[in-house]
Amino acid sequence: SVAVALTVLGDGFANQTEVRADQAASGTSVNNGASKSVESFKYDALRGENADLRNVNAKYLEKINAEEEKNKKLEATNKELNENYYKLQDGIDALE
Repeated sequence: SVAVALTVLGDGFANQTEVRADQAASGTSVNNGASKSVESFKYDALRGENADLRNVNAKYLEKINAEEEKNKKLEATNKELNENYYKLQDGIDALE
């Protein structure tokens, strides 16, 4: 799931930070080119996933709006049917 992926990714960033801090403290150089490439890949992957999730979210919002419109129409129909029922019931009561 997305939460698991982000947790694993977050752990990866935490590990990179720890390694960089250790390497900086020990005086060794960090291979910035490879590190930036990995970070760039992860960033691009997350941006793509974010765009996909936004599209999915937009589709769900459209479905919700459509369902809300259907619900309003059904509520209006229900109200009308109830009014007709009570009118008919009053007519039946008047005949008895």
